[in-house]
Amino acid sequence: MMLATVPCAVCSGTRFSLVYAATIDDHGGEPSAYFGSSRARAGYLPIVRCSRCGLVMTNPQDDHGTLARVYGAHEDDVYELEHDNRRHAALDHLALVTAYRPNPARILDVGCATGIFVGVAQQAGWQATGVDASEWMVSRARIRCPTAAFRVGTLDEIQFPADSFEVITLWDVLEHVSSPRQTLDRVRNWLTPDGCLFLSVPNADSVMARLMGRRWVLLLREHLWYFSPVTLATLLRQAGFDPVRPRPKRVHFSLANVLARLAQYPGPWRGAMSRLSRAPALKRVKLRFPMGEMDVVARVRPGGPATVARTR
Repeated sequence: MMLATVPCAVCSGTRFSLVYAATIDDHGGEPSAYFGSSRARAGYLPIVRCSRCGLVMTNPQDDHGTLARVYGAHEDDVYELEHDNRRHAALDHLALVTAYRPNPARILDVGCATGIFVGVAQQAGWQATGVDASEWMVSRARIRCPTAAFRVGTLDEIQFPADSFEVITLWDVLEHVSSPRQTLDRVRNWLTPDGCLFLSVPNADSVMARLMGRRWVLLLREHLWYFSPVTLATLLRQAGFDPVRPRPKRVHFSLANVLARLAQYPGPWRGAMSRLSRAPALKRVKLRFPMGEMDVVARVRPGGPATVARTR
């Protein structure tokens, strides 16, 4: 495991102020224990704010090699058990896509996991492709969607010709990658000149983030960047996109799922939460609530990336 001190992803600044001290005190431990829905423990490394542009981020953070290893080997049975809830989320996301692109065309889902969104899009008539770093995830996606196209690998490894897709989605992806700008540059090249990008990320300026503070449930080791509507819009413009608008995102979970997530945090209630999460009755209690995330729509800017002045 390696931790790397990195510059700001938006303005390349190197001066930061501490927002929240780390809750992980075993930096020599295995990082994968803190990743995914099946994580054994929940916690985070130091959370800081860029003194130049205000981006909130993890710093230091797991380096690119560590992340590639963890995500490449990632297996997540709990993610699959949450299938019904995630299908509701996929339907919500597809409704957002069709609000801007009503006619089905070619769509790429980056970070497709077990193919739930790909399946929903394909059923609606889209020519869908999924990409994920985890062989385990993609193997299940291929079973779920046997006629869809899937590729295993990181965005560093995968190639598509220019203008391959009318729509690309990055649902819960950008906060996990070492270089958000590089990710946006790559997917922009794969979009048609009239293409659209759809993404969801934690919103550091959300009501939930402000109310919960250091106990915000989206403060996780695997989340490297905590964008706000302003910082994300700045990054999108740098990469040649015109942001349309952000909207608050509501998640779908059963009460059992919520309790299982709470059991990942240290505390005297951990055992009780874990036991309650296995109760069949609580699996039938469905909840829809905000966790402090935002969905964002952006269109390709004709002519390519524009020069964006650095915030000073």
